[in-house]
Amino acid sequence: MRRWLAALAMMLAPLPVLAHPHVLIDSHMVVIFEAGRITGLQMGWKFDPVYSSSLVQDYDKDKSGSLSAKEIADMEREAFQDTQPYSYFTYAKVDDKPVQWPRAEGFTVMVVQDSLLYGFRLRLPEPVDPRKQTFSLSTYEETYYIDIDFANETAVRLIGDGSDGCRAIMSPDSDNKLYGGIVVPNKVEITCAP
Repeated sequence: MRRWLAALAMMLAPLPVLAHPHVLIDSHMVVIFEAGRITGLQMGWKFDPVYSSSLVQDYDKDKSGSLSAKEIADMEREAFQDTQPYSYFTYAKVDDKPVQWPRAEGFTVMVVQDSLLYGFRLRLPEPVDPRKQTFSLSTYEETYYIDIDFANETAVRLIGDGSDGCRAIMSPDSDNKLYGGIVVPNKVEITCAP
């Protein structure tokens, strides 16, 4: 009888709910340098074809097959700006201190073949000197409803005055494991030769 009760208790015990992502996003980033300091990021999100189709159907109100400026503005307001409280899924740190992003700028949308792409710019509140400060970031969504990550190191580029001698190093972000510890997003750290 005890074995049966123990088995029943194990079956009824709460288990962590593990879901799979419903939205897949390949993230791309351009790190912008001005006068040797990082001033911002130009981000690109490429959505999977299924979610892309859903977004286009939802926002192409006039069913023209393309998105007008008003439809893009609606998409920004209703399907993008609500990511601001979550740091636009772009969690950056300067010397291990979290960055609080101001409102994203330059939001744009493109449809390329069967994928929808978001583009937007994140400005750092203060420029960062990567020769004196540590700058790192990860892209992820904590519930893993959305799987957003850099595919590989080619998804990150450095441009601008002072980017010479700098590089992006990608490694697992072990401090931010997701999905019950099964998924580990990538972390990008910008390092520069003195």
